Amino acid sequence: MSAQRLGTLLVPVPGLSGTTYPPGTTVTVRGRGATVDAFVGGDWLPLSWWEFSDGLREDIADR
Repeated sequence: MSAQRLGTLLVPVPGLSGTTYPPGTTVTVRGRGATVDAFVGGDWLPLSWWEFSDGLREDIADR
């Protein structure tokens, strides 16, 4: 199992549930490479490398 880490969406991304998550949403990321699996409250978001950044933005982390 790959280690999990936190990331931040850079663009709006639809989850498997049909919900679209806005930029700035914190996601749990699994995997490495050009595509990864990300999750928001159990909703799966298959992400490409350009759709998220590793870690949290400071303004989000301070909330």
